[in-house]
Amino acid sequence: MDKIKTLAGIAMVLLVAGWTQAASFRPLPEQEQINLGATHVLTMTYADFTETATNTAQTFTNVFAVAAKEGVQLVAMQLRTAFDTENTNYTGSVLVTVGDGADADLYLTSTELASDGTEVWLKYGRSVQAASSMTLTNVVGTTTNTYTVLTALTDDSTGRKVYTADDEIEIVFTPNAEEALAANTSGEVRFYFRITRLNR
Repeated sequence: MDKIKTLAGIAMVLLVAGWTQAASFRPLPEQEQINLGATHVLTMTYADFTETATNTAQTFTNVFAVAAKEGVQLVAMQLRTAFDTENTNYTGSVLVTVGDGADADLYLTSTELASDGTEVWLKYGRSVQAASSMTLTNVVGTTTNTYTVLTALTDDSTGRKVYTADDEIEIVFTPNAEEALAANTSGEVRFYFRITRLNR
């Protein structure tokens, strides 16, 4: 009987630990990849927050690494449970950006996740097309005619990136001025990525 109680106790501890586990980055099953257009999902919850100072952002740089010659695109962010500290004295806020060491919001611009604010339940990653620009130049022909010619087309790859060196994706969460991120008692957000890898 004691062995059964001990095993039941261990199972309960493991179950509770599972509820408060650290950030999870995993490949999606094939059917979900087809449905979502993503290959991996990163899940983060309020339990991942360890920053106890008020008005202080927390940056996660160890959620997943990117190898050279890999391509990354954030397909979408999905808020599963709004973040909340249960403190009614302040208007809570949890802003998130997704980027890398070169650009803090390369994949996702600042987005509200707290129930006290105007939380965003679904948001697509940044669009590559929005970052494209072209340069037009007037050229005088052999006569008095002037022609406008496309001389440069620029795409700063906002929204997706092919890495030439190893790097890490950075997720930054920022609270309201009066509270700390660790004060949150609920919240879960998922980031759906499409990662293109070379066959090695």
